[in-house]
Amino acid sequence: MRSSRKPRQLFILIVDIGIFFLSLYLALLVRYVSPPSFGQWLILARSFLVSWVLWIVAFYTADLYNIDTSFDELRFAGRLFGAVAVGGLLSALIFYLDISAKSPKTILALYTGFLYILLWTWRFGYGRISRLYLPRRATAFVGVDATVMEIVMAIESHDHLGYEAVAFLDEEGKVPAAFRRRACRTRAEFVRMVKERGVSLVVVADERRLSERTRRALLDLIERPVRFIRLPEFYELYLRKIPVGTINDLWFLENIDLGAKLRYGVIKRGFDILVSLVLFAVCLAPWILIALAIRLSGPGPVLFRQERLGRGGKAFRMLKFRTMRTQKNNFAPTARNDPRITSIGRFLRKLRLDEVPQLINIFFGEMSFVGPRPERPELAVTLERSIPYYRQRLLVKPGITGWDQVSGEYHSPSIEDTYKKLQFDLYYVKNMSILLDISVFFKTIMTMLRRKGL
Repeated sequence: MRSSRKPRQLFILIVDIGIFFLSLYLALLVRYVSPPSFGQWLILARSFLVSWVLWIVAFYTADLYNIDTSFDELRFAGRLFGAVAVGGLLSALIFYLDISAKSPKTILALYTGFLYILLWTWRFGYGRISRLYLPRRATAFVGVDATVMEIVMAIESHDHLGYEAVAFLDEEGKVPAAFRRRACRTRAEFVRMVKERGVSLVVVADERRLSERTRRALLDLIERPVRFIRLPEFYELYLRKIPVGTINDLWFLENIDLGAKLRYGVIKRGFDILVSLVLFAVCLAPWILIALAIRLSGPGPVLFRQERLGRGGKAFRMLKFRTMRTQKNNFAPTARNDPRITSIGRFLRKLRLDEVPQLINIFFGEMSFVGPRPERPELAVTLERSIPYYRQRLLVKPGITGWDQVSGEYHSPSIEDTYKKLQFDLYYVKNMSILLDISVFFKTIMTMLRRKGL
């Protein structure tokens, strides 16, 4: 079953590009109080091409193509305004540097205004139509457990994404009271409800526990246009993470194929070497200032070295700018609002600048820019005993940033939070690609701009 996210994102992008052209036409129309000729419009459109690329990058960085977002909410309007403003400033800079560009300031100002109004209007309309009028795919669940209810609650809170939980085969009576009207205690009742409510997708929670009678009952639906899918696949499709509690060894054998990622690995390694060298050269002067500020913040080394686990469980010394006091520090895992963090350290963590020395780790192949965060060996031993498949996150190189870090959730080193973090890490291990790395990169920028760091 393929995700509908990419086609919808592509559709939104195409409409946005159309609005770029329309906004430019309207700006010319208002500026000269007459319809522009095709030649006038085309000449100006060519000079705007570079700025349009930057505008799309700004939109992507601002997470405006995340379809989990409700486009008809006030929060989205604010994010759109910020992205359009950044795009406008970048466009003004381009035209300022390119003296041959024929773009009066008035036209750029009018264009930016029209762009915001038209983009907000179309996105608001799309969001409202998606939420209220577009049909949602009727979905039924065979079996009920905590993972099923987690995804059902996500479906209820993201009704604009196109799914609706309409029926449950709940032979053990586990459905919460709020969903009891949709629950079926018998197989016959479940089959009848699936037919009556036009269910087109049936999610099977645990096929290993299905009785022979239940399997036969489900076979009664085979002649209907109903798609059957296992819970781990639907969970991954909808929430973009892996339900650790519902997978087994066979899942890894079926879904993890590192041999198919060899070309991707070569490209990624080349990118890591090239970019780490460039950034090292660019950041050399700021490093001196940061080192001086750390020295002035209190006694202790500028760089903090700590043993972490890399790919295959191989230990290495990870480098970071020191952000904590060395006095009375037992080097326990960092907690939120940790009093050991210095003032300059808090600033560095907010902007993720404390991670910059890891460029050295990346250059030597111990880390990558994107991947699961490296863990301390002593913590990994404890976590591996408590969390199934924890060690499988070591199938790939650790990274400065990763799918978990841009998930929008804060995860502490606790067992409960590490369990949640592992779900995102395994999603990355299974789906790692150039496009996913690019997505993580832009989401990381947005995280830094929002100052969500610890």
